[in-house]
Amino acid sequence: MPAQHPTDDVLIEHLRKGDAGAFKAIYVRYWRPLYGFVYQQLGSKQDAEEILHDLFLSLWQNRDKVHIQQLSVYLFVAVRNLTNKFIKSKINLRKYREYQLLHRIVESTQPEEIGNPEDLLQAVERVMQQMPEKTARIFRLSKIEEMPVKKIAATLNLTEKAVEYHITKSLQMLRQQLQRFQSHN
Repeated sequence: MPAQHPTDDVLIEHLRKGDAGAFKAIYVRYWRPLYGFVYQQLGSKQDAEEILHDLFLSLWQNRDKVHIQQLSVYLFVAVRNLTNKFIKSKINLRKYREYQLLHRIVESTQPEEIGNPEDLLQAVERVMQQMPEKTARIFRLSKIEEMPVKKIAATLNLTEKAVEYHITKSLQMLRQQLQRFQSHN
């Protein structure tokens, strides 16, 4: 590549020609702000990294097919779309998993099996301490304070899909812990 700090337009041009150096320069230039954006939405390092991997893999694989006018706009729109798709895939499972969890607890647990209700509350509290801070906060607002998803989203400046993702994530963690709790009693 000719310039030490090429413009986005130059990087796009070289990327289309299969220049791995241009791809690396784009990656280095945009990875951190894209990661910050995705992490803010999901609160999960692993999920954010996976989404960025998919984004950059797609960029490289489709380098000669995509028409990019503004690289930063293209990348942020693409990563937002991938994040929303990821969240939506988690949301589709949420209601089913909530139903499963509640059904399993109601059907399989008799009041005498719980033993001390304080033990169950402590188990739930332990799980909440293990959750990422944002996930635990959203769980508290949703399930304990019974705040609607829309209001949580407005309060925390998140999309409704992001809030629903965190609720799903918290329910998964709780379900796993409750299974262990039930198996110990």
